[in-house]
Amino acid sequence: MHYVDPLTDFGFKKIFTEPPGQPLLISLLNDVLALSEPITAVRLENLEQLPDTPAQRRMVYDLLCVDRLGRTVLVEVQRAHQTYFKDRTLFYASQLLRRQGQAGADWNYRLQPVYVIAILKEALTKAAFRRVTLKDEANAVFYDKFGLVFIEMPSFGKTVDELETHRDRWLYFLKHAGELEAMPTIFKDDVIERAFTMAELYALSPEDRQRYDEELKHYRDALNMLDTAREQGRQEGRQEGRQEGRQEGRQEGRQEGLQEAVNRLITSGIPADQARRLLGLD
Repeated sequence: MHYVDPLTDFGFKKIFTEPPGQPLLISLLNDVLALSEPITAVRLENLEQLPDTPAQRRMVYDLLCVDRLGRTVLVEVQRAHQTYFKDRTLFYASQLLRRQGQAGADWNYRLQPVYVIAILKEALTKAAFRRVTLKDEANAVFYDKFGLVFIEMPSFGKTVDELETHRDRWLYFLKHAGELEAMPTIFKDDVIERAFTMAELYALSPEDRQRYDEELKHYRDALNMLDTAREQGRQEGRQEGRQEGRQEGRQEGRQEGLQEAVNRLITSGIPADQARRLLGLD
């Protein structure tokens, strides 16, 4: 393994949020969103959104940016199964729309576009790439300033020789870079070549390498615990011998496994908010 995994929290931020990575981020966003007017520059926003009231939860994003036209783009990497992930994605998007509201009588309710890109390490719909827009019953676009994109890494199965578009190249990089010993020649003189350079393990400082290795260990431990909890849930469902028992067993197993994994990470010294984000729960 020669490169960091781009879909780890450390790897994603290393490649796309450090100053040298801005052209990479812009390229990725343009290929994924395919907007009529391409993104040319972005400003990174604060990843932590504080609640309006004490009763609400704060939100911590993976990557949030605004381009020169005022369009907001949120990128979320979902690293573990979450039952209500679609609901969560819509909730996050609605909060980004809501925060544009202005006090006073002068505001005319005009909103700037909001787009959410969700990159999933577990399959959700079995479609590698799905773009969601608001359309009416005639399949005509009803509102063009809101969009969701779901990218399911397990469903993207193209080999290097099968990559047809630049978007394909980005998806291949995101899925496979962490497994490769060398950059495939197809990326030579491509903007993604710079992404491979930024992801090189040997170029990391000792401190960054330690952070990355620790994150990988915690993530793998957490996944192992989740797999164990899921199997226990399946066994409980089979023992009950009823369909609802199987469903409840699986669901309870997932939830218990997630909470146990979070607790294990916290016990090992990972801050609670980071532990939840590592498992895609924030």
